Order: sequence, then C-alpha cells, then structure tokens
Amino acid sequence: MKKVILGATGSIGSTLAKDLVSSGDEVHLVGRDESSLSALASELNSTFTTCDMLEENFSDKILNDLGETPINGLAYCVGSIDLKPLKLIKKSDFMQSFNLNLVSAAEIIKNLADNLKKNKGSIVLFSTVAVKQGFPNHAIVSSAKGAVEGLTLALAA
Repeated sequence: MKKVILGATGSIGSTLAKDLVSSGDEVHLVGRDESSLSALASELNSTFTTCDMLEENFSDKILNDLGETPINGLAYCVGSIDLKPLKLIKKSDFMQSFNLNLVSAAEIIKNLADNLKKNKGSIVLFSTVAVKQGFPNHAIVSSAKGAVEGLTLALAA
C-alpha cells in the first residue's frame, strides 16, 4: 500500500515523504516541478506524478499513474500564501486560492475515497493559524484555509 503526497516538493510534503519512507512506508509523490519531483522520487525510490493542481481534471493523471495501487494515506500539502491588503485583492485572487487549497483537495479526496475507504486510509489536510488568529494581509489564504477546515469537519462527520 502507498501513501499519496500532493505538494511533495514543498518543505512540508518533502519532509513528510522522507519521514514516511524512513518508517518503511511507500509513497507516491505528486507535484508540478518535474525536476525537483524526479530528484526526490529517485532519492526515496518512489513513484511520482507531475501535474498542476490548478489544471482541470488534474486528478485523472494521478489516478492513471496509480492504476490499481492500494492507497492507505493521502496528504494534501499543497498551499499558497498570497498576501495583499484587502483593497488590492481581486475576485480572481480569492478564486485561485480557493481552487488550489479547497477545490483541488476535495477533487482528489473524492477520486481516491473508495480506495482509501477500502484500505482504512487516512487523509491529512493543512490549514493555517491565520484562520483563527488573523494576521494583516492574510484575507486570501485564511479564507481558503478556513474553507479547508470546514471541509475537514464535514468529511470527518
């Protein structure tokens, strides 16, 4: 069984992948930078998929690469931190952040749900302290990550 890590070349995703592999787990890495992803996959002797989570139907590529592989873990380590004062924020800023942080997470969860359920798998999503504490210029990311928290509670129920 494998654990799928999206955002695998970021600091959280790569650290998680290394920790899992050192504990004896197998991982499938997903990211958009092919050279970084290929290097990490080589280091960890792992499979990988190169794709951008903002592309329509990105999950089809991941599912195709995974085939019938049993999955017992999914970590969505993808994120963004677009910091701007509210007066400079455009609707498109919110929409891109929601698409990346929430919609794409929901899409991959939906597409791997049966596999995860069958294998008693777990899902890990990431938020930010800015959701509860609030920081200047964090309206975009804290809104999107607040939505991720809502998704997490809904899925847990």
